[in-house]
Amino acid sequence: MTKSKTPKSIKNPLPPITLNLEGFHRNLRREGTPDRVYFFEHGVADNIQQELHERFGIWDHIDPGSPSAGWDKAIATHRFLGHEYFRVFPEGARLVAPRHHGEWTNQGKGVITCMEEFEAYPWPDPENADLSVLDYYEQVLPPDMRVFHVVDLWEVVRDMMGFETMCFAIYENPELVHNLFDRVGGFIFSVLDKCLKYQCYGATYLADDLGYKTSLMISPDHVRQFILPWHKKLAELTHRHGKLFFFHSCGQIYSIIDDFIDIVKIDAKHSFEENVLPVEEVKKLYGKRMTLLGGIDVDLLARSDPDTIRKKTRLVLDICQPGGGYFLGAGNWVTSYIPLDNYLAMLKEGREFRMS
Repeated sequence: MTKSKTPKSIKNPLPPITLNLEGFHRNLRREGTPDRVYFFEHGVADNIQQELHERFGIWDHIDPGSPSAGWDKAIATHRFLGHEYFRVFPEGARLVAPRHHGEWTNQGKGVITCMEEFEAYPWPDPENADLSVLDYYEQVLPPDMRVFHVVDLWEVVRDMMGFETMCFAIYENPELVHNLFDRVGGFIFSVLDKCLKYQCYGATYLADDLGYKTSLMISPDHVRQFILPWHKKLAELTHRHGKLFFFHSCGQIYSIIDDFIDIVKIDAKHSFEENVLPVEEVKKLYGKRMTLLGGIDVDLLARSDPDTIRKKTRLVLDICQPGGGYFLGAGNWVTSYIPLDNYLAMLKEGREFRMS
């Protein structure tokens, strides 16, 4: 006897939500406590999206054979989850360091350790970036939604040199380090200059993990010397186009958070960890100066139970919702190992939440 598939008539456990781009932006600008909880995710794992469809039939209206099926599924998934903004992946728009077996980089010695290797490296041409996904969304994306593209600078340079090699080069060959940041930063700048011209493109999302659990990976002065100038250039370019600039970094980076707020002028910060600084503590310290995205710890979502997750979500919202400037979501991203019912518990609490 063949096992029947899960029927797609299961009732959606989430209270209905109406996307509101104006409200999203007011909340982002911290213009008072919003009328409801707004949501944001760095990303949602493919298997979680597939499970949402298998349970609730969110892609039933999409022809799986259509050339645009993947892009249409993204719209459907994020509308279901209540996201005004979601991530896109333009082909060739990110510069990625070579990986061994497609999985890892050599953190001892990378592919560029001297000027000769820098000059011989086959640098990709930003003109070859394929922005077809933006062309498509420019025509079909609902007016209450926007997309963002993830770029990374520090992580690319670090992986191209190898972290150990880079730590020595910062002192012994700073010219090479500067050249690498300029090359990678210039590539990002050129691609962004094209992306930002699209109306459907709402934000640049810079993802650079600068911290360990206890400190920055390199000194604050070196972050300011090599990295922040390019972060500032990319933010200025984004703001000139009237778009938002989001910053993602894991780890203990609060020794330089004032630089990101006052110099880079980020519009929002993403990634919060319980064992670094819980999001509700960040709200108390910086909530009047910085908007916060996400914050429900990934470990909690992965290993806890729905009731505990709802209680934690309620605690975070009680502290973070007043005054605006908070968007509910996972502390990092919705990983493949988070049980769907746990994730739905967080979303349900957010949709039902009302300020007392």
